[in-house]
Amino acid sequence: MYKLLKSWPVALIIIIISACQSQVEKVESPVSNKFENEELVKIYDLIDKRDSKQLLPYLRHENDTLRYEATLGFGSIQDTSAIKNVAFNLNDGSPKVRKAAAYALGQMKDTAAIAPIVSSLEVEDSVYVRQQLLESLGKVITQEKLRQLQYWPLKTSDDKQGLAWGLYRAGLRNVHDGISVDLAISLLDSSNSYMTRLGAAHFLGRSRNLDLKGRSGLIIKSASKDKSPFVRMASALALGNAIEPKSLDALTAIAKDSDYRVRVNALRSLSKFEFKDIKTTVFEALDDENVNVGITAAGIVANKANENDLEAVTSLTKQGLPGRINAALLGTQLKLAEDKQPVIEAIISEYNNAASDYYKADLLGALGNSPLAHEFVVTKTFAETPKAIGTAGITALATMRVNENFPQKLEAPFADIFKQAIETKDIAMIAVAGSVITDPDLNFKAVYDSAKFLTEVRSTLQLPKDIEAIQMLDRAIAFFNNEEYTAPENEYNHPIDWPAIKGIDKEQIVKISTDKGVVKLRMLVNDAPGSVVNFIALAKSGYYNGKNFHRVVPNFVIQGGCNRGDGYGGEDYSIRSEFANLRYEEGSVGMASAGQDTEGTQWFITHSPTPHLDGSYTIFAKVTEGMDVVHKMEVGDKINTIELE
Repeated sequence: MYKLLKSWPVALIIIIISACQSQVEKVESPVSNKFENEELVKIYDLIDKRDSKQLLPYLRHENDTLRYEATLGFGSIQDTSAIKNVAFNLNDGSPKVRKAAAYALGQMKDTAAIAPIVSSLEVEDSVYVRQQLLESLGKVITQEKLRQLQYWPLKTSDDKQGLAWGLYRAGLRNVHDGISVDLAISLLDSSNSYMTRLGAAHFLGRSRNLDLKGRSGLIIKSASKDKSPFVRMASALALGNAIEPKSLDALTAIAKDSDYRVRVNALRSLSKFEFKDIKTTVFEALDDENVNVGITAAGIVANKANENDLEAVTSLTKQGLPGRINAALLGTQLKLAEDKQPVIEAIISEYNNAASDYYKADLLGALGNSPLAHEFVVTKTFAETPKAIGTAGITALATMRVNENFPQKLEAPFADIFKQAIETKDIAMIAVAGSVITDPDLNFKAVYDSAKFLTEVRSTLQLPKDIEAIQMLDRAIAFFNNEEYTAPENEYNHPIDWPAIKGIDKEQIVKISTDKGVVKLRMLVNDAPGSVVNFIALAKSGYYNGKNFHRVVPNFVIQGGCNRGDGYGGEDYSIRSEFANLRYEEGSVGMASAGQDTEGTQWFITHSPTPHLDGSYTIFAKVTEGMDVVHKMEVGDKINTIELE
């Protein structure tokens, strides 16, 4: 090649080299996202605006990619008037369009979708479309028509996955029977695929009002021996629906599983048994190497321990356990103690010496176990600056008020406290106090002369920032006026920044530096453009720097991004929910919300598969590095910086 070049004109050689450099530069340049296509921008903009009418023509577009995107978009819009139009695409020549139509129909959550889904199943030749049809059928099927799902003739073993997830989606809605249970148990068999076993296990663990007594054998095998920890943890949860001796024995052993998430779920199921039969396992778990296990155990102690356990609980409060665990144990001690004043004084002393605002908040929660502590709690609730403390304080006062031993002499003072809380116009105070005064058993209608103070505060709040407070106030006003509650509408207020979207790589990585280490996320801009561009804009501005993870639920999520630090914070805008038929897996990153289309700044990362969130909370990123860090996160851990790589 070198000799050949020597014989060519220099100018031609330069042209060849330049062309080669140009090709190299193209290879090394960032991979663009799909929104270079202006038609896709138009489609997603219509989805963002919830403009069904203008989107409908794209369902018949000659380009199958545009048909697919528009069809999938109805899974976010969820306009039931479009069911017939979307169902038409179940006959599309493209399998991906048919699958998108099946998904969107399930998202409609309307029984009108049953007939077209069933008709399509009769002729569908693509297994991955059939899987989606069966799962979506579970989202809309009724108890009367359940057998159309249960007895659907499976064409291949891969169809079992669709059946498992269809049963699960129906079970979440309390649509199930003994046949569903038998089918799900059979699908736990190790010969079935991981996704089939996972769907079946979640059906057995999360379906409402399920009694598995006498059917625990194969579930125990799955919870003990399945090679996937995700299947084991879901099966361990299912054993909480089978209250019998062999389930108790199995769960006691499973509580020592190598994966902390399985241990957490085993403890949750054990909590449904008599405390005398589980206390040894629960007390041992308080000192587990993973703090999430200890937190779960402390919650069980708080709910299940009785006066006979007081000495043991008191001893545990002196062992220097992590703050959140210790606060729960102190609260249990206060609840069980006959002489409460010394315990209250001990908790107050712990509060005064605490360095962490979040530990202080937990200690106020502990004081919520006795109305005798109300004066200290009231003082801290209204005097402390950190929002997390004030929110914990009003929550503790609410707990005191619903205490069955609440003294009658405090009823009037507490009514004034909750009125004062609402009149602060603090959204958390309103949300918590509002939930108490609308409790019909507490008869606040007889306490307040009128609901005028509620309407006065309501007039000062604005959507979308104050939506949670507005929702509660509207409920309270309707309650006091004996009217029907109508949910407030959150209007479209924050269009997607399309020029910014076009500059985001479809494989964009962001680096989150925290107190516990680094977590890296891959942005899913092609699936959730509005959420991604919102998150990146906030990250670039430094919005998240220095904020805390304010919520950690063991084997569920860690959550951050709140400007108040208590979960009630947000800005004066909201973005739309974006549902792209993705599943919540380990390390999925989702947008927190107060209902559909109310997302803003808060987001969460899942510890494990959480399929009950699928199609209800936007997934906009995926953890690529640092899940070990995620699993170590605790409430109060700080986000130092978020940077784009």
